[in-house]
Amino acid sequence: MDFNELQKIWDSQSNKPIYVLREEALHQKILAKSRKAGRTANITEWVLIFTGLLAAGILVYFDFIKDEGNVFSYISVVLFSLITVYAIINRFLRKNKTESFERTILGDLEHALSISEYQVSLSKGMLYGFWPVGYSLSVLSLAMSDKSFWFTIALAILFSGVSYLSWWEYKCYVRRRNELSTLKKKLAEEPEE
Repeated sequence: MDFNELQKIWDSQSNKPIYVLREEALHQKILAKSRKAGRTANITEWVLIFTGLLAAGILVYFDFIKDEGNVFSYISVVLFSLITVYAIINRFLRKNKTESFERTILGDLEHALSISEYQVSLSKGMLYGFWPVGYSLSVLSLAMSDKSFWFTIALAILFSGVSYLSWWEYKCYVRRRNELSTLKKKLAEEPEE
């Protein structure tokens, strides 16, 4: 909302000072950012849970039912299962933390900042923790199997693409967190009226 729109609203509501309208608009903007961060965190968590379960299920099928597994694919089953449990636990903790924030401008900003910090942390963990380990285990598992060289190359390209997208996602989350952090600093600097 720009100044001209606020001025029109103020003119039509002559009893309210302009800073009250600015505060309401700011609060709505913060709530919108908080909802967006919450939706993104929900989607990320559900994607992690679903992909972890799917990958572990596929690996269990090939490792145990079709008896095509090796030690690295068994480790991969454990890794994907742990990622699923990690996502479920973090989701539960994040949801419980939501109730601890006050429903004020600063409290809602703290809530949005908390979700953004969570997204940055989760994304960084996946980017620098899971992907290198998952990639290494997959390459070692393929090296010990009878899969073709081209299948290994295709997997390497897939992992490279996903790693790039994870890096891009991480940068987006860092940018969002920094925007909220800057807004919090600006609000802390403003004198109370």
